[in-house]
Amino acid sequence: MNMKKIWIASVFTSSLIFSIGVVLADRDEHEHEYEYQAEDGYLSRWYRSNSMQVDGKGSSRYREECGSCHFPFQPGFLPVASWRLVMSGLEEHFGENAELSDYERDFILNYLIQNAAESSNREISRKVVWSIRSKQPPIRITETDFFRHEHDQIAPRMLYNNGDKIQFSNCDSCHTRAMQGAFNEHEIKIPGYGHWDD
Repeated sequence: MNMKKIWIASVFTSSLIFSIGVVLADRDEHEHEYEYQAEDGYLSRWYRSNSMQVDGKGSSRYREECGSCHFPFQPGFLPVASWRLVMSGLEEHFGENAELSDYERDFILNYLIQNAAESSNREISRKVVWSIRSKQPPIRITETDFFRHEHDQIAPRMLYNNGDKIQFSNCDSCHTRAMQGAFNEHEIKIPGYGHWDD
């Protein structure tokens, strides 16, 4: 009787190990399907899960209101304190009057706070938070150490030679899928220079 139980347990364990092996082998065999390939446009699972795009409540209103004047930066690029500062000074918003009604301002601010860097599980957001951990909250994404580190290889002549075509505040001038929240280095195309090859 005991031998029968041992035999059944052995068969069960062997079957379980075999099944796990098949699943892992199948995953490895098809892993290339998810890798980024510029010519096919495939994105890795990691890349898709790290998209900065947020489509929660308020996203369309934010893009409509703020995106009518500038690139609608994804909320995960700044912490809550920064978004509060930005939205509290709309009457003098980087040299422009961008005042909104109290309702509109609070609605958009709520969306930004709910999706700010501290609330995001995206790798970029975690790096942003880490890069400003001991500093005053910035009101510009370009003021974060994360941003500066990621763009430190962009020579000033690239910006100068392109006039108004390239500004660090216009993410979509080089990041071809920035509007979709994609900032993969394989999709960077600098005007006048072509695809970025780091």
